[in-house]
Amino acid sequence: MENLPNWPLMEEEILIVEDEKNVYFNFPYSLYKKGIEKEISRLPVTVTISEDSLGGKRALVVMEKHLGAEVKAWLSVKLPSLNKKYFITELEII
Repeated sequence: MENLPNWPLMEEEILIVEDEKNVYFNFPYSLYKKGIEKEISRLPVTVTISEDSLGGKRALVVMEKHLGAEVKAWLSVKLPSLNKKYFITELEII
């Protein structure tokens, strides 16, 4: 996780960073508790809760790349039903 960019995020921003092995999701904590937590509870993930200076409380979720693809697909279907409150920023570390 030390290779992840560390800049302030907006409260409604979902940051997705992919490297060669893992996908890192940085969710607003409220969104994580509202539905993400339940959806990923069956997956082998690591979750860290932190505080961001601009983005408030955040949940950093780390998972293997193949699982991350499933979660990204689920998000693309689910996101429009969240009243367009959230948006995704996606990066790839090469």
